[in-house]
Amino acid sequence: MNIKFNTAIKAVAVAAALAFSSVSHAAITVAEKSPHDAFTYINFDSTFFGHASDTTITPWQLTGDGVNTLAFCIDPYTPADYHAGYSGLVAAQSSAIVGLYETSYSKVLNNGVYNANNAAAFQLALWEVLDNKDFSTGALVLPTSGGLLPGNDQFAGVAYGMLGDALSYTGHGGSYIYTEYSAAGSQTLLGVSAVPEADTWAMMVVGLGLLGLVSRRKSGKSETFA
Repeated sequence: MNIKFNTAIKAVAVAAALAFSSVSHAAITVAEKSPHDAFTYINFDSTFFGHASDTTITPWQLTGDGVNTLAFCIDPYTPADYHAGYSGLVAAQSSAIVGLYETSYSKVLNNGVYNANNAAAFQLALWEVLDNKDFSTGALVLPTSGGLLPGNDQFAGVAYGMLGDALSYTGHGGSYIYTEYSAAGSQTLLGVSAVPEADTWAMMVVGLGLLGLVSRRKSGKSETFA
């Protein structure tokens, strides 16, 4: 073989890790509320999905079975069970949601640094996209004045900026893999994971090939001694 031993070992490790990661999304055993600050947004001039806006904005931290990811609510009027058993399913998202994540998610979580204020604004912007898919008037309204609690107007203003960036985004995504997490009787959540770099994908392909080669050799030996 032309591949150096260390490179081969790394390739197998990467392939195994990525394969395990994709499988682990199918059975998350713990879903906990994010340890970061939660915010209450109250502005009676706005509505969320046809309801007056009096809601708690709480990004979640999903953990368990190899999963550790920040997730946002995409089902705000289903009660939240912070200890529900969640399962994850990779799912394609609308161009508006992709644009929002591509342009603004890094403002929420950047190299492991979490920004709670931007997280609150991002949740508002995500609800706007979900409730008002064509961004016309008459669905979710985010006034930048009239918020009844400290920070409400600031969050709405930042959310508008995020929405503007999402609407002006002309790319095709590709930075994130989107996973919808669901559990019976609890909110549905959306989390993302970064798409591996090209060299990581290449290493994964090599690793999977090596794993297949090892499997075939073992199978051949089994047949020989059968």
